[in-house]
Amino acid sequence: MRILIRGTVQGVGFRPTVYRSAQKVGASGSVWNNGSDVVIDTDRG
Repeated sequence: MRILIRGTVQGVGFRPTVYRSAQKVGASGSVWNNGSDVVIDTDRG
């Protein structure tokens, strides 16, 4: 599953929050900045 987050998410701890949430549900994947967006790729969906 790929999720695209748009808006201001830099400097607010968004990626660490995604990481902690993924750990809680046993998901794995990647999170990265793509210009002004954040992309989340996960094996859960």
